[in-house]
Amino acid sequence: MRLSSAVGLGGIGLCCVGALVALGAGCSSSGSSGSGGGSGGDTCQSAGVQCTVQPAAPSSSMPTSAKHNYAMYTLYLGDTDRTGVTNSTAWESYGYNLDNLVTTKSSTDVCTLAAGAAKSTQVDGKGGIDNSFGENILPIVITTAGSDASTKINQSIQGGSFTIMEYVVGFDNTAGSMASSTGLTGVLLAGGDYTTEHEGGAPTWDMNTHWPIRPELLMGCTNGVCPAGTDPIAASKIQFPMAYQAGGTFVSGSPATIDISLSIGGQSLDVNVHSAIVTFQPGTSAGTITNGTIAGTIVTTELISSLQSVAGHISTSLCSGSAFNSISQQITQASDIIIDSSSGNVSNSAGTACNGISIGLGFDAKEIALPVSADIAGPTAAAPNPCDAGSD
Repeated sequence: MRLSSAVGLGGIGLCCVGALVALGAGCSSSGSSGSGGGSGGDTCQSAGVQCTVQPAAPSSSMPTSAKHNYAMYTLYLGDTDRTGVTNSTAWESYGYNLDNLVTTKSSTDVCTLAAGAAKSTQVDGKGGIDNSFGENILPIVITTAGSDASTKINQSIQGGSFTIMEYVVGFDNTAGSMASSTGLTGVLLAGGDYTTEHEGGAPTWDMNTHWPIRPELLMGCTNGVCPAGTDPIAASKIQFPMAYQAGGTFVSGSPATIDISLSIGGQSLDVNVHSAIVTFQPGTSAGTITNGTIAGTIVTTELISSLQSVAGHISTSLCSGSAFNSISQQITQASDIIIDSSSGNVSNSAGTACNGISIGLGFDAKEIALPVSADIAGPTAAAPNPCDAGSD
């Protein structure tokens, strides 16, 4: 599965969550909130420990028949709270506990950190939330791209540069809804550049907005070209067939792998987010959803390999080894979890090297028109790789 959005790294936009990268799990990130520690007493089953986990599935199965398509309007990377106020520990509230631990700097029942990594790398957020991306990768982004990186990303989203769409069937979106039901379904779709497809026009963010859908993220499409009449809902690579609503909250169901496509200078940076979970709640105003969360785990070597393939679009100085190796080392030192890339299973135990980076992102979205075949965009040409031109 794949998303698209834009995060600045090295002064460039990583179109993430898609922004995402788009679009975590781990012995995680730091913070003042971790309780427990050492070799015991820090699991979610320990006395006095309360973990932040996705809502459990209810027993009822009476979803509505309503269909909704929500487009991400605001993305929260972890440097601000959900009201937009800057807070260096805001990341602690984004994501879920995915390793069944509430880890502190003194915990010993966790995976082995990379050489040179600070013990704070393994400290969890609130209720054991695993989000090393927010605690360890995001500061690199802020340092290199500026403290207003999140503001620029959201200005880009709201101006129509990209979005992520959550199409759902059976969701009760009534404000304040506490509905609970199984049998919901959903898909995620990556939104391309709205202004390009609509001749410079900006989205109106309402039911008249038909957002262009990136074809390369749909099954059955080749080289960005889809067969005539392709149904983007059926063709989406991000399917949630076992979704449910619990106490008003939409939950995507069993964790899945999401392939987040980050766009850098016309090049796609593809990152697999394993064991991913998507949740959100009805907004207070009609046609909105709020408190959205995307949580998952990135295999560290996959992130480094993908980033190296587009490094020249960040800076031609990264075409040589030494500069990129410095970034690679920082990414490696952010590893805080164990992820089996073949099965997608997430774990965290002593004696095994951490090989994944947990991630938690927040979002709000607005309802737009339901996706149809005519919304599928044309292929996007990739920009030449500067490193292929013999850069320094």
